[in-house]
Amino acid sequence: MNEIAWCKPESDEYAEYYEPYMQLVGESDLLVALDDQIAEFNGTLDISESEAEVSHEPYTWTIKQVVGHLIDNERVFAYRAMRFAVADPIELPGYEQDDYVANSDYQTVTLQQLKDEFVQLRKSNLLMLRRIRPAAWNNRGTSDGREMTVRAIACLLVGHVRHHLQIVGDRLAS
Repeated sequence: MNEIAWCKPESDEYAEYYEPYMQLVGESDLLVALDDQIAEFNGTLDISESEAEVSHEPYTWTIKQVVGHLIDNERVFAYRAMRFAVADPIELPGYEQDDYVANSDYQTVTLQQLKDEFVQLRKSNLLMLRRIRPAAWNNRGTSDGREMTVRAIACLLVGHVRHHLQIVGDRLAS
């Protein structure tokens, strides 16, 4: 398998503002962490449809919108990983998460449909990541004016979801 996927990225492999997400990833095997996170995701979001439609202050997004954001992020960052892995030299644009949430319809679908969509995306992304050549995990690309490696993206996918699941867990506990 890809040994490079099993080591944590160095701080020069991603933008500084991603550091809080990176700190949430302690696993050394990123592919296993990505796969295991599916159960963590489903467990945290084992809630009613009505609870998923609540916005808990001070947060402005409902839990369904948070799940939608996780779907958006999973798509955008997997695309970046694919492009960087094949050494595509074209700089990619950033994306504004608030615009994506504001302009997407997460309310007319069920929470289960959103969860299913995320899980299918994650499984698809795992298939893609598992076939990346070992040396390509170190490939760098630029998006939103910032350079990042493929393995940093894989780590970010874990840490970003974990960050939001912790917030959702705290919201539900209060």
